[in-house]
Amino acid sequence: MLVLRRKVGESIILGGVISISVLAVEGERVKIGISAPPEVTIVREELLRSGQDQHQQPAANASTVTNAPSVQRS
Repeated sequence: MLVLRRKVGESIILGGVISISVLAVEGERVKIGISAPPEVTIVREELLRSGQDQHQQPAANASTVTNAPSVQRS
């Protein structure tokens, strides 16, 4: 497992197309934003562990995410 430290407003890029940004830190909770192409499924790990079908909880698309930083692609 790769472990990184990021500050609020900083991001990491996965595979050149997925951006994970730290939006806020509130006590022991971290709010992250994920920007990914629509064909990438995003599921919280606890839903998978609980046996929840990942298709029953669709990931938010760009039109439902607010205050998410944009990712510039070259």
